[in-house]
This record gives sequence, structure tokens and C-alpha cells, in this order.
Amino acid sequence: MKRRTALSLITGAVLVPALATETASADTFRAFASHATATEISRDDIDSLDLAVHQLAANYSAQPPAQLWPTAYNLRRRAYTFLHHHRHTLKEGVELARHCAMLSVILAWIAHDRGRRDYVAALCEDAWAHAEQAQTPEIGAWVEDVRCTDALYSGNPLDALTAATRGLQVAPANGDAAVRLTAQLARTHARLGNRDAFAEAAAKAHHYRDHLPLYGGGLFGVDAARIISYDATSHGALGQHALARKAATEAIGYYQKSPQQAPTRLAIARLDLAQAHAALGEPDAALAAARQALAGDRIVSSMRGRARQLDYHLRRRYPTLPDAIAFGRELRVLT
Repeated sequence: MKRRTALSLITGAVLVPALATETASADTFRAFASHATATEISRDDIDSLDLAVHQLAANYSAQPPAQLWPTAYNLRRRAYTFLHHHRHTLKEGVELARHCAMLSVILAWIAHDRGRRDYVAALCEDAWAHAEQAQTPEIGAWVEDVRCTDALYSGNPLDALTAATRGLQVAPANGDAAVRLTAQLARTHARLGNRDAFAEAAAKAHHYRDHLPLYGGGLFGVDAARIISYDATSHGALGQHALARKAATEAIGYYQKSPQQAPTRLAIARLDLAQAHAALGEPDAALAAARQALAGDRIVSSMRGRARQLDYHLRRRYPTLPDAIAFGRELRVLT
């Protein structure tokens, strides 16, 4: 019985395609083609998402994060609706997945700037998943770039090291994401106190720097000024305060002359300079640099964290200095 059953199953499996072929018509095959190209989405729908992603990234630093969030979130919801509630072609699905991923990376940066670590983690997971669906590993590298930054500013350098390493594994060789992650790797090793590993990664970053524009535009830009700014942070973490002061001063000079706004990067460089001044026994210069950094209208979480670190060091080293006490009061109001 088993042999007969098997034979009948095999025979049926062979005959079904044959019968289907016999009864098919040319219209059947034309239907296959029409279904492959059937869509409810216009080219303008996808192009408008592409333009919106570009504009958000290019003008990211021009608005406070709280104002950017509704725009980016509504675009992400729109991309979700197109992807899951409208018929689309496979090619359009890949494009939509790519836009979903990029919008989630942008939202992760906004969440980081607003101090919402829970959102950062969830958005990074979403962006990574859609980058895989879109078969775009570079977006995965940008995911790890924001994850690395968020971990560093949250006091989790080992998590930052994991993110930078994983990002470099998927970043296209010598691409913008690879350059950024190499610089990230350097400052992560500095934060961990790994001097040799820092020196190796920093040398690679500076090799890239020689071929980069001085100024870079947008959220996903890469430029020489950023690498110099990262140097200031790294030297400070390693206790090389004179080198940190020099690098921060150089970075500030570049950002002040930049034709493109980079208020957060400028403020971070000024806070690095303030930290260096404080460590070198120059409290007045430290307070002046810190107040300049916090004078703008785009105050983000990373700036508050740096400023609190400076306040802590000043209160420990100069507990009776009136200007340092006043700065602490100003900072508590600000944060």
C-alpha cells in the first residue's frame, strides 16, 4: 500500500504541471507580467519621500530636535502606510524599505538629541531590519554610527565599541560611513583608555582626513573638521589636556568659518575646550568657553551631559570660586 500511495503521489505531482501547461493560454502569461507591475503607488510618492529624507538630513542642524520630530515621524508613518497598506511592486518595496530605514536613522538621531535612549534602541532595530530588507548594508553602518554615539554619551563605552565594530563590518570600504565609524572607533578606544588602539584607529581616521573636504554638509556628512573635533574629545579622555585644547581650538576655528551651520558640533568643541581649560588650571577660560557653548537655541542632550561633567570637575577643583558656583546654578536652570 505504501508503494502504491507513493507512486500515485509522484504521478500526480508530475501530471499537475503538465495539465496546467496544457490549459494555459498566452493571456495567462500576460497576467503574470501585469501582476508583477501592478501598483497603487505613483513615482511621485516615492520621489517625494526620497526628497524629504534628503532635506531632513541636509538641514538637520538648522532646527531644534523637538521641531524636527513631528516632520520625521509623519514621514516614517507615511512610508509605513505605502509599504504595508498599498499594493506595490517588488522594486518599489525595496525603495520603500530603504526610505523607512533612513527615516528611522534620522528619528534615532533626534531621539538621541532629546535624550530618549529607549527610542534610540527601538528605532535602530527598526532601521537595521529595513536596511536588511532593502539589501543596503551602508544604512546598517549608519545605524551603528548613531548607536555608538548614543552609547558614548550615555556612559557605555563597551556598547559603543560593539556598535562601531559592527558598523565597520558592514560599511562599504572607504565610504562616508566607514570614515565616520573609524573616527568613532578612535574616540571609543580613547574613552576606554586603550591608548595603542586609539592611536591605530586615529591614524586611519587622519589618513581619510587628508582626502576629505574641510566642511561636510548634513547629518550624514563626513569632513576633516569632525575628525579634529573627535580628536579633542579623545585627547581629553586620555588626559592629554594640552593636545585636547589645541584640537578643540582648531575645530572651533573651522566651525566658525563654515558656510554650513553646525551649531551642535561647534558647541561640543567649545565644551571640549572648556574641559581642557579646567584640567589645565584655567577656570575663567573654561567658564567662558562653556557659556559660549550653551548660549545658542539648539541645546541637545549631549551638550547638557558635557556641561554637567564640566560643572562636576569645577566644583571639585574650585569649590569656592564664585563664578563656578554661579555656573552650576545656571546649568541647573538650563537642564
